[in-house]
Amino acid sequence: MDDSPDGQWLSGSRVLVTGAAGVLGRALVVEADLRGARVVATGRRPNIDAAQLPEAAIRVTADLRDPDDCQRLVHEAARRLGGLDIVVNNAATLVRRTCLELELDDLQAAWEVNLRAPALIMQASFEYLRDAEHPAIVNVVSTAGVSGGIAAVSAYGMSKAGLIVLTKAVAREYGPHGIRVFSLSPPSLDSEMQRSLPAEQRERVRSMNALDRLAAPEEVARFTLLAASRAGALVTGTMVDLTATAY
Repeated sequence: MDDSPDGQWLSGSRVLVTGAAGVLGRALVVEADLRGARVVATGRRPNIDAAQLPEAAIRVTADLRDPDDCQRLVHEAARRLGGLDIVVNNAATLVRRTCLELELDDLQAAWEVNLRAPALIMQASFEYLRDAEHPAIVNVVSTAGVSGGIAAVSAYGMSKAGLIVLTKAVAREYGPHGIRVFSLSPPSLDSEMQRSLPAEQRERVRSMNALDRLAAPEEVARFTLLAASRAGALVTGTMVDLTATAY
């Protein structure tokens, strides 16, 4: 895809990205900025303050474990951008414990950040998105929400399964208002975290991909935002699976 100014297919769009301090979150903010959008990037302190984001990105701190913060974030983003066109619910927390090891706090954390927060953000975003010309919500999910994941991610998979179903329900509710809502399952990303894994585990992750490689974060960010733009006008109520897994 063209990286020249002519490739600014999000020109004028107002975009909110949660979890902007993470690998995919940063890539989403960078790509949206590159494509001409105005972006609010959100995360918790100190992560969001230290994140390497475009100078033009507006940083808003928020703790998505707090229901009031979820709603405040949306209203502040809309105020600072003059409305909203695209909302990307990317923030998530990963609890690595087997079902037998899970504690109540683990289940609470997965529920609060991975499911309740996106629900509240979608709810608060409605009043702004219905006034937009080509509005869309993207909920970043995981195949763990379909298959249960590789190992010790039962709480995470549970919350992502809930978000996949919630996405479908909200797509039906918001569709008559012209708002598209879809989920997207990203592949394993070529990141510092992946490179820090033991060689055997890195090879296992890579071998599960039918393309025999990990995805670059910017590749996933570009596709995500393209699907959220007017170019993806028919994408709604579905999970877009980018895992390239050879089932």
